[in-house]
Amino acid sequence: MLLAGGGMLLISLDALGIRLSGASAWDAAFWLGTFTALAMVVLVPVRTGKSLVAAAREGRAPIIASSVLQAGTLSFFVLAVTLTSVANTVIIIAAAPVFAALMAYAAIGERTTNRTWVAIVLSSVGICTVVLGSIGSGRIEGDLFAVAAILCFATNLTLWRRIPKLDRLVVVGIGGAITALVALVPAEPLQLGPRALVLLAILGSLTGPAGRVAVASATRYLSAAQVGLFAPTETVAAIGWAWLFLDEIPSPATLVGGLIVIVAVLFGVVSPPTKASPVPRL
Repeated sequence: MLLAGGGMLLISLDALGIRLSGASAWDAAFWLGTFTALAMVVLVPVRTGKSLVAAAREGRAPIIASSVLQAGTLSFFVLAVTLTSVANTVIIIAAAPVFAALMAYAAIGERTTNRTWVAIVLSSVGICTVVLGSIGSGRIEGDLFAVAAILCFATNLTLWRRIPKLDRLVVVGIGGAITALVALVPAEPLQLGPRALVLLAILGSLTGPAGRVAVASATRYLSAAQVGLFAPTETVAAIGWAWLFLDEIPSPATLVGGLIVIVAVLFGVVSPPTKASPVPRL
């Protein structure tokens, strides 16, 4: 629970940092991916004694598949935030635990407890409360990118549950490299100023990788649905950061919705009555 919750809190800083940097979607994606890959180039040899590329080759297809999904999650999310309203993106993100639960059941037969399903419904209600009155203001392209981001995220949760020995640092590093390569053509990364680069460097090399590795590691101890259940808390935290650092005062509906989400998450993950069904291990 600490890995999943703490990881999502760290990831919630992405939106604030990107907003403060003033970078475009593709520029942000390029530098976030680049700094993440560089950080893992240093960390992976320290931990494993192997280079990032060598460790990726050793992991073979599962590492590559997970890295592609990691890159898709980051890239699609950044695009969604810039192409549709935050409200629309938030509603789609609220569906993350549902996607994760259904995908995990279909792919690996992992059952979800009734308690978790109740928490999923409650968290979705909370998010809808937050964005009440803002639905429909975004563009369809951004909405579709948000759906793609959640599908990548849910699929990766299932893959991590199926193969718990996947090296999370390697996945995050290769995923960052793929993100940077994809964003390189449409991006104009050299146009950013020093302040923007410093902000993106902090996000890409510190908070972002730490959060993603933590969330990935949480799947060793919680079901995919339970880890996905923490996704809406990222939204609540991001609203809090905007309140503190951008002077964006949340509405009463936002405060009520945020409280519902917090209660739902606590209900879903604290002292569940039954354990998740066993998952086949590789």
